[in-house]
Amino acid sequence: GGQKAISPDNNLNVGLSLPLDLNGRKAGRVGVAERELDARRRQVADRERRLRADVRMKAGEVLAAQRNLGVIDDLLQVNRDGLALVESRVRAGAAPALEESLQVVEVNRLDASRQLAQSRVEIATLQLKALAGMAPESPLVVKGDLAPPPSSLSQTEATRRSISERPDLAAARAEVAMAAAMVKKEQAEGRWDASINVGYQRQDFGFNLNGLTASGQARPIQDVFHYFGGGVSITLPVRNGNEGSIAAARAAERAAARRVEFVVLTVQQEVAAAFAQYDAAQRSLQVYERGVRDVARRNLAVVRQAYQLGRGSLLDVVAEQRRYIEIENGYTDALKQVYDAAVDIERAVGIADR
Repeated sequence: GGQKAISPDNNLNVGLSLPLDLNGRKAGRVGVAERELDARRRQVADRERRLRADVRMKAGEVLAAQRNLGVIDDLLQVNRDGLALVESRVRAGAAPALEESLQVVEVNRLDASRQLAQSRVEIATLQLKALAGMAPESPLVVKGDLAPPPSSLSQTEATRRSISERPDLAAARAEVAMAAAMVKKEQAEGRWDASINVGYQRQDFGFNLNGLTASGQARPIQDVFHYFGGGVSITLPVRNGNEGSIAAARAAERAAARRVEFVVLTVQQEVAAAFAQYDAAQRSLQVYERGVRDVARRNLAVVRQAYQLGRGSLLDVVAEQRRYIEIENGYTDALKQVYDAAVDIERAVGIADR
């Protein structure tokens, strides 16, 4: 609206324009929004895939720490029982006092190792709670076995399923679809369009003069006028067909297609690496199970029995016991490697096999 500074004349204008979104404009915008929503959902699913694997990895770390703690607990109890035996032998004069001192040192060393192992369990559990979105004070008990069952998928089947179902690859394909929808949207924006226009005008207009009415009386020449109007506006892309935006959208579509090819290669490499790691970890574990642990356990039992019969020294028992702890820790590491490799296979395939 407007008003003159030297007169009471004023105008009020109200207009409304309604675009018709012809030639696929609305469908183009909706298509881009739907493809973008699908891509975001795929990205969320990929984040869930990665987080699920991280949680399982951390749970395996907790189980490994618990197993090492259990080994130390068992040895600590055996050595405490042995300390009582050595003390009785020293009191009876059947063993020198040095053996009692050596046994006390070994018990204390194992107790210190137990405290460290216990702290590793607690730290890993706290980290697992953080990954799972739990408060530090929330109770959490991790139970399970570090030795997972063999994978039911062959490498060929795992590769096929990962290419067809893995969320990050699905997200990359969704981005290609979104880029294609963007091309259609930009093409629609380059076509002709129309809009409906309606308007209203109120005009208070007059002159700084007086006129005469029908009865002969004087009155100011002033009146209010109302105008209503409507029409159709047509936009013709005569010299601007949105060519620049269309070219940019097509370039983005080609780039998205190249990213899909790259992700496919990455998925295939990750699946192959996960299976190679799993096979190597299984071979290492089999060596421990068939030719290391049982022999080490028998050796420790023989050395302890020889000491109890007076045919060996306590130093031999301590040395053999430390070797046994190293072997058990190595076996735990081998179990953890198999567990991690199985989780890597699930992460690479993109689905939980178990």
